[in-house]
Amino acid sequence: MAVKQHHRGAPPPLTPIAAALALLQLAAPVQAQEAAPADAPKLEAVVVSANRRIEKLEDVPMSISVLTEEALNRNNVREFDDIVNLSPALTISTGTQVGTNSINMRGIGTTSNNIGIEGDVAIIVDDMPYAQAQQAFRDVSDVARVEVLKGPQSTMFGKSAIAGAVVITTKPIGAGPMKGKLSLFRSSDDEYRVATSVSGRLSDTVGVRLFASKTDFPGLLHNLTTDSMQNGSGGKTFFAKVQWQITPDLDVQISPRYDHALRTGNTAAITSIGPGVGYLYNKNYKALSNTEVLRGIAVTPFNTTIRNDSPTGLDATDRGIGVRFNYLFPDRSPLAGYALTSITSVDKNRSNDFRDNDNIDLISTFYQLDHSGKPSGIAEPPMINGTMDTKLSTQELRLTSPDSGNLRYLVGLWLARTSIDRWYQRGNPFVKETNWTNYHTTSASLNRAIYANGSWDFRPRHTLSAGLRFTRETNDYMFHTIDSLSSTAPNNVHTGSHLYTAPQHDENFVTGKLGYSYKLTPDTMVYGTASTGSKGVAYDMTSGANNVNVFKRLPLAPEKATSFEAGLKANLWNNRATLNVAVFKTSFRDYQTSATERFSDGSQASVLYSIPKLQTQGFEADASALLTRALLLTANLSFTRATVVDWKQGPCYSGAKDCNVPNELVPGAFLRDASGGMMPNAPKWKMNLGGEYTLPITAIPYKLAVNGNVRAQSKVQGAISQDPSLMRPGHGIVDLGASIADQRGKYKFSVGVKSLFDHHYAVGNVGSFLNFKQVSGPDIRSYGWQPARDAFRYYTARLDVNF
Repeated sequence: MAVKQHHRGAPPPLTPIAAALALLQLAAPVQAQEAAPADAPKLEAVVVSANRRIEKLEDVPMSISVLTEEALNRNNVREFDDIVNLSPALTISTGTQVGTNSINMRGIGTTSNNIGIEGDVAIIVDDMPYAQAQQAFRDVSDVARVEVLKGPQSTMFGKSAIAGAVVITTKPIGAGPMKGKLSLFRSSDDEYRVATSVSGRLSDTVGVRLFASKTDFPGLLHNLTTDSMQNGSGGKTFFAKVQWQITPDLDVQISPRYDHALRTGNTAAITSIGPGVGYLYNKNYKALSNTEVLRGIAVTPFNTTIRNDSPTGLDATDRGIGVRFNYLFPDRSPLAGYALTSITSVDKNRSNDFRDNDNIDLISTFYQLDHSGKPSGIAEPPMINGTMDTKLSTQELRLTSPDSGNLRYLVGLWLARTSIDRWYQRGNPFVKETNWTNYHTTSASLNRAIYANGSWDFRPRHTLSAGLRFTRETNDYMFHTIDSLSSTAPNNVHTGSHLYTAPQHDENFVTGKLGYSYKLTPDTMVYGTASTGSKGVAYDMTSGANNVNVFKRLPLAPEKATSFEAGLKANLWNNRATLNVAVFKTSFRDYQTSATERFSDGSQASVLYSIPKLQTQGFEADASALLTRALLLTANLSFTRATVVDWKQGPCYSGAKDCNVPNELVPGAFLRDASGGMMPNAPKWKMNLGGEYTLPITAIPYKLAVNGNVRAQSKVQGAISQDPSLMRPGHGIVDLGASIADQRGKYKFSVGVKSLFDHHYAVGNVGSFLNFKQVSGPDIRSYGWQPARDAFRYYTARLDVNF
């Protein structure tokens, strides 16, 4: 589609904002004030598809951060975590297992490996969504651009986008003859990547693109027991695009893909432990002292050695296919210039999450007692194993008006069917301290929606934009407890089998957005928008559902959001600089999250909560400037205050002094008033500053460039319980790089140093993950950390060859 053109009317009056922009123009170099020559340096135009049509970034009244292909390559982006590092609006909450990691936008995200709840941030690749957030934690390959859409996006992208969406667009099929690319990468800490692609036209009517890659990073933690590395990631990817121009007005594109990912996290290494000789679990069992358990491990603040006898991680395989038909109505038809698009997709994901459940390599269960009080004789390590089979089928049909004219709109129909089947086993069935559970659960949902979105230039420089979506959703859930044995159960009494089938739930909800924008100049816009988001009811389909108290509160109420945003977008200095600034405030009602609760019968479980009110507010700024033909600078900044406004029934944490609020659902149990707390993994400040300088050397037929990137963020709370021991300090990371390429762009060799100042920081902290107890007195407290990928300095080398 053609890029929408600016509306050019009479010069606008000189408002205060326009006057400030005029001062920015005066601050530019003298040659930028005059009419720019044809060969004057300019930034490349950045386009987005946030409104399901291709538009210039500065024409869309919405806060959007875009990572271009050049930025992705310059920063050696491989997996989703790398995208988060470059986008201040995004963070990741790291759970005890990879499957419980969550993606947060403006401080809001759902942490749970629960098939009865969806995430708050949607991930869409080439118009095809992921069913579960955990599918995002793998390689992102052959990417042309990444759009980070902030705030509720439910109107365009459905209910799983209540906090925002990340839209990933892969590279298109080449327009000319077949060409190829080979990319090789190696790091000093043993990461390697191999990727290759070929793309082009097989004939006048058929084009193809093929991509394949293999990557591996062993990890940062050394397991002394197995002499292997832990907390790494890697995978194998293959996908294709085949496009056939059936007629001049009709084309079809078929996109099959395969992906296998292995992520060996989220293991913690111990960083401190209290004094004294302790015992695991219970003083009556045979002693396993901390010195024995931690043999060979130097307990230091940045320890990277562990002792595990079982692996921990997530092994996932994804297979999918997308089919897109696009019909452009011919010139003489009543809908001349309109496009009718059909997108069909099927995605099947099978994953296995597993974990060493006691974080040691001694067979502690050998020393456990059976129901008669004698040693059990069991010599098996307590583990977690869970499999999840997910199938998502979607069908979308949309009609898009021409890009020209004062009124531009699209209407669409959406149909999605999701089914999830999960088996889960944790611990040992004969040892209550391992909190044994074994369950099978299923869910199925059918989502139907009709939506519309458009913009109207009702007067010169004045534009109204609006969108509306009506959704009908049907859900079915089943939870079958095959067996369980709570750690608090007396005499190893098993709960036995229990089947819970939720009644079918049908729900209708409407989401919308409304905006107004005003062109101060042809290249400068101010705007204001209001939008709503909605996520359906939630069911607790995890091990906590073994507790009968959990079912008393199901289903949880739908999660709702209301958001207001205002901003400015400017293209300055004859397209040599851009500035995008936004302020926002979003309120969430009945926010769904997981936390641990203790019941009156002494049992405890991780259960879903419904928090009455959350709020996130702040401002964001994205800027880029081509200061000279050779120097490019980019900057991104966010200030976010994501807080719990009202939650009088919050969970207690170890050592809490204010756990005195009666539990409204469980008489005899107590909670704490968590109102006013910080949202987890939501830094107040987060920034990213990057730049590239091409050296002015003409004596050799090569382009030499240097680049750098600085990112920093403030401290974060590690848990929504507000446990002060899980607070993590802020950090700042500096990366440097250099590259040399031939003038024809056939070869490019790049080197870099990541975490130049060797700044150690964690993506997840763990308190008391080794449960040592003394014969008498308080428990021995221990702490651990999960180091980030670049928590230690390392060096990189990359070779790109085009052929």
